[in-house]
Amino acid sequence: MRRHLTQALIVVTYLTVVAYAQCANDDRSDEHGGILVTNFIVTGTTALSSTEIARLEGHFVGSCFNDDSKEMGDRLREEFQDRGYFAVEVKSLGFKPGDPLGIPKPVTVEAEVAEGPKYKVTEITFLENHSFSSKRLRDAFPLKNGAVFDRSKVASGLDSLQKLYASIGFLDSYYIPDTEPSSTGTIALKVTVNEGPQYHMGKLEILAEKDMEARLRAEWKMAEGSIYDSRYIKKFVEKNQGLLPDGFTAGNVRQVFHCPEALVEVSMIIDPREGTSELPVTRIPCESHHDQSK
Repeated sequence: MRRHLTQALIVVTYLTVVAYAQCANDDRSDEHGGILVTNFIVTGTTALSSTEIARLEGHFVGSCFNDDSKEMGDRLREEFQDRGYFAVEVKSLGFKPGDPLGIPKPVTVEAEVAEGPKYKVTEITFLENHSFSSKRLRDAFPLKNGAVFDRSKVASGLDSLQKLYASIGFLDSYYIPDTEPSSTGTIALKVTVNEGPQYHMGKLEILAEKDMEARLRAEWKMAEGSIYDSRYIKKFVEKNQGLLPDGFTAGNVRQVFHCPEALVEVSMIIDPREGTSELPVTRIPCESHHDQSK
């Protein structure tokens, strides 16, 4: 009886360990499912060294993902494109499960890849930009001419453009990249800029005790009607920590973007008796304005 009880405890312990397997990185949409990559095998490459392949495989091992081979193939393709292999082809990819009872399910990923040539950047140009010169926008990109074409650095450059435009009120700007690869292993990147409306500061609302409200209003320097700087709230909160409740952050300041009027209303609700909570940015799109006018 004791031997059977010990065996049962071993089985229960094993299942518990599997059920609560740790993920080095967790990109699952459902924490009660998905896969845990215990091994990743890439074959078919011709240009990568064994060290480069091992480093690429190691990026996945120990992490958890959705049980979706197409999604995994897209992630693998991005890893190769981050290394300059823009035309990479993932010919096949499959999962070999280990313990089927595991949550997440441990798997070995096997992929056949044709990486193609490694591309380098020849130039990055911009279209439809008016508020900033092409040189200023080019300086925001971490990719230099002649460097390996890195997909993640392109994404980083586009993010830098968004922050740059938002600093002068273009809060709805977006950017369309277009790649032009050549047979010589180079890529030219063209970025079309859509600046959108330029927002200005609207009403400032501060709900706080009278003395605190007066002191905070005196510190607020972005005047009503001025160009809206998306960075200002963070700077304001950091500068005035001594006036604000403990734990108050820029996320506790409510922003309402009115696209029809291109205005941003800002609200600070400060009650020392209440806790603070993050407030989402509210957007009133231009479309809703048109709908209401019908």
